Amino acid sequence: MDISGKDPQEAYEGPITKKWIKLIPLDKTIVFEDYHRKEHFIPVAEIVLDTELSKKGKKAGQKQRNTLIQFLPTAAKVFNKETEWLYLLLINGRIVKLGGTRNGLKKRAGSYLCGHHVKELGKSGDMSKTNAFIYNTLVFYLQLGCKVEMMGYQLPKTEITIQIFGQDTVITAQTYHAYESKFLDDYKKKYREYPFLSDNCDPAYKS
Repeated sequence: MDISGKDPQEAYEGPITKKWIKLIPLDKTIVFEDYHRKEHFIPVAEIVLDTELSKKGKKAGQKQRNTLIQFLPTAAKVFNKETEWLYLLLINGRIVKLGGTRNGLKKRAGSYLCGHHVKELGKSGDMSKTNAFIYNTLVFYLQLGCKVEMMGYQLPKTEITIQIFGQDTVITAQTYHAYESKFLDDYKKKYREYPFLSDNCDPAYKS
């Protein structure tokens, strides 16, 4: 069974972007409430179809943005904060993606929206494959009526002292990549495979 609870094959044949859509089997996901590390994560955004219309100017009554989805922050101040995070993407309450970002959830969400730029939509094709797959898969499942959410874990700030010209200099260390890899490795050990839309963890941080 598919994560949507439906047979998605007929819907899958419709979108011109189907080469960028990954159908997600239900048995390849786990319920967030059953995740053994869930206590680290809080709700940070709901992901919805973007139907917002312009209210003024030449575009009044037309779609405000070309992109098909939008991230609605649970708390804008937290979502906009440029700091390191781990995040989960959930479809119908089930984990499909575990990732990390060094410069905040808002910018990570913005990079996912670049997945709109596939040539099938008449765009430049100038985007990462990861963003294209995530974006178009989320669009597909939202159009099937699924609920899509983002959960986040704000990582602790880590400072280290290094010597420059013989002087102690305090710098903020970038740690999200290590956290991401460790959490992915831990997830696979517990559930036998990575989240369906996640890449393999960095072998440098495997135990």
